Amino acid sequence: MERKHFIKSLLLFSVPLLAFPNNTVNFLLETKSNFKRIYSNKLMKNEFFKFLKNVFNLFPENDIHQLITKVTIQKNNDKDIYIETQSKLGEITPFNSAFSHQLPSLFKQKEEMAKQTVTLLGKGSVFNGYLEIGSSGRYLDYLEEQCTIKGERYYADGKEPGHSLTEMIDRGQISIGAKYIPLTNYHTKYSKLIPKNSLDLVTIYIGFHHCPIDLRIPFISSIRDTLRVGGKLILRDHDCNTEDQKTLVALAHDVFNMGTKQTWEYNSNEIRNFYSLDFICPFVEKIGFKFDKRTIFQEGDPTKNALMLFTKI
Repeated sequence: MERKHFIKSLLLFSVPLLAFPNNTVNFLLETKSNFKRIYSNKLMKNEFFKFLKNVFNLFPENDIHQLITKVTIQKNNDKDIYIETQSKLGEITPFNSAFSHQLPSLFKQKEEMAKQTVTLLGKGSVFNGYLEIGSSGRYLDYLEEQCTIKGERYYADGKEPGHSLTEMIDRGQISIGAKYIPLTNYHTKYSKLIPKNSLDLVTIYIGFHHCPIDLRIPFISSIRDTLRVGGKLILRDHDCNTEDQKTLVALAHDVFNMGTKQTWEYNSNEIRNFYSLDFICPFVEKIGFKFDKRTIFQEGDPTKNALMLFTKI
């Protein structure tokens, strides 16, 4: 029996029906639904709209907001909402969406991340050796406009970089310009693929929240071992300090995957170990880093995605 129906049966047969008004039963059934929890709460729904407008922005924000609202009312669970909404995205996609939404959104995020990173590192800083984890040079070209990066360069991503038009636009140049390292579900041992103590800068704009809990220490430790003492780690991750915030960030991941044409199976299997900055910052420090204490948030981003700087000690 499906979990939802089992819970409903348990509620109906273990206590008198009148003890649970319909809205209470529905709430108990829907608490595990990211869409239902956010879109049934006016305040949280309005907060999530800021993500669609200021961060995601792959579709007209009002149109996708209304579409999600409509489908969330019609369907009973996240799987059905995800699949139904995804099937209707073509109806709200402008003819020239690549130029009106997708590319401007990409360029905006690249510029924002580079600006924040330079604020933490210092304009004109020089680094010898670079590793970008989670993307293939997406931020390097913007970063190099303000800093000097010399020596070996590495990209660690789930897909080897190529020369398709979208990939070249993503990294801002024709050449790949770095050695590729597979991001093998966080099992990658970077210190065995990159000489130890050889890098000055590592950037992880995708955060640590997709890393399995049992791999967190070895994964971060391996990154640490590639850095020289005094080397810099740039980390961007969400501050999920309440259950509501965790749900909002989870829905942001759902909608991102849905909008970028990932399957429901991919989305439902995605590892999401969200935590607060009060947890992750001391956690990273214990592995051999010193936290800079500054946290930079993107204006208008309700997912509280903070950019931070750690130095290897």
